Amino acid sequence: MDVKGNVAIVTGGVSGLGAATSRLLVERGARVVAVDVNQEKGEAFAAEFGSELVFQRVDVASESDVQTAVDIAATMGPL
Repeated sequence: MDVKGNVAIVTGGVSGLGAATSRLLVERGARVVAVDVNQEKGEAFAAEFGSELVFQRVDVASESDVQTAVDIAATMGPL
């Protein structure tokens, strides 16, 4: 699948399988909004990627948190 130029939102995106998914998507040319509840870990993870990966603290049980992540992703390119 060609993801180059697209934007992905990855839940749990800064640890474990989520981090691996975020990293792979960036390597393949996508931009990523990595969402997670761990602010400190998220900021450190995002610092590795420059503008290609943005961290947003999101509790996926919160509709407003999720909407914020979608709004951020929409400014970065096609979802």
